[in-house]
Amino acid sequence: MAKDLVKQDINFLENPLWFQDEKLANRTEDGFVWKDKEGFIYRAGYKPPVKTDMIFLLYLLIQSQKQKWAETLTLSRYQVMNDCGLGTNDWWYDRLEDSLKRWKMVGIEFHGMFYDKKEYLTKMFGIIDEWEVDKETKLLTVKLSSSYLLKIRESAFFRYIDFEQIKASRSPLATRLYEILMKSFKKSDTWKIDAVLLARKIPMKEKYPAHIVVKIKPAINRISTNTDLKVKFEIDKQKRGKVILVFTKLPTEKKTKKPVATGKTAFIVPDDAEFKNLVSLLPWERQKQTTLLEVLWKAFRRHGSDYVAWNIKYANKRAIGNYPAYLVKALKNDYGKAMKEDAEAQKQVESERAEATKEREQEISEAQAKEERDIERAKTYLKDLSEMEALEIEAEAFKKLPGFLQRSFKREEKDKNVSFQATLRLLALKRLDAVASPEPHVQPLLALETAE
Repeated sequence: MAKDLVKQDINFLENPLWFQDEKLANRTEDGFVWKDKEGFIYRAGYKPPVKTDMIFLLYLLIQSQKQKWAETLTLSRYQVMNDCGLGTNDWWYDRLEDSLKRWKMVGIEFHGMFYDKKEYLTKMFGIIDEWEVDKETKLLTVKLSSSYLLKIRESAFFRYIDFEQIKASRSPLATRLYEILMKSFKKSDTWKIDAVLLARKIPMKEKYPAHIVVKIKPAINRISTNTDLKVKFEIDKQKRGKVILVFTKLPTEKKTKKPVATGKTAFIVPDDAEFKNLVSLLPWERQKQTTLLEVLWKAFRRHGSDYVAWNIKYANKRAIGNYPAYLVKALKNDYGKAMKEDAEAQKQVESERAEATKEREQEISEAQAKEERDIERAKTYLKDLSEMEALEIEAEAFKKLPGFLQRSFKREEKDKNVSFQATLRLLALKRLDAVASPEPHVQPLLALETAE
């Protein structure tokens, strides 16, 4: 599987975008400002980001990079947490949203110190413009700052950061020092800096060289052990208590490739109709890729057709760049499960909606049919009335009209007056219903006694 390498501008490696002290960050909900003497100003309107937040940001940059530097990203929270190697429970989902809130509230300023390989410029911008979680689908949409992305995309002064190695580093200090060394080894394999100046640049709480060195040594060991960057660390003690730290980049040992075994039998696509249907779901250019088909067959035998189909659909929709690697990852972690659940939920909603629409249409149809029958019944009743009975019911209908309609009523136009005719029909139907359902006759008590 190809490495997840993140392009990062050197300015964002040398100057801190996040901080080590999580306890301080959690106590600083009302804002935070950090400045250095060279002109870099960091403003956080909420808790300042820490290492976990940096992992989330690098992941968003990877996704943007894979989508040709897209500013707006739509992702499932499960996908983000799983790919970042973190938990997928409600606590971690809340932590992700808290992280986005932190980045939304960050503003950075470079006063005459943003280097573009030509000159030092003054720049000011944010990291995230906006974000939201859809209430129904729970999908996360993030809009990254166009200025921030542009600085990285068009940077001529950058390094590539290995996302997996950043995730694996458990030490915030080692991670921050790794960022600084990646920048500092850009021009030379040896870098020297005053211990106190390095502590300010990171930044660290320690103020004195002896305390700083004690922290830096194990951080360098972690970097050399857990990343591809191998570093020799030396201390050059000067006069008056000044300590110069010397970092030397060591050559990376080349890994020798193991000889490829030639005795393995080539995979032959099984003559299985169900499996062939799964293969047809793959992009056409992947349908004869035997290594991928072999992985697909093993997953099919282990998990079944439905499991594999949904993960293929997920990869078809989400994969950008290395499709086989993404599909293998999806099959391993069952990324398609969330997509299947969403589809089933949507299908259920559509089914209930269709059923409700059908019932409503049936109700409307029955109501219309009843109305038509009632109109015919009323017309027949009115037609069979004597002249006196007709005048009587018309007078009653007139009395029921609102005052403003009575004032504009013209008897010679009664047959064209919609309101009058509707009232007339209602009275007719009322009389017909009364005849059809007469009130039970109650014989007077006195008559009953007389009969006895």
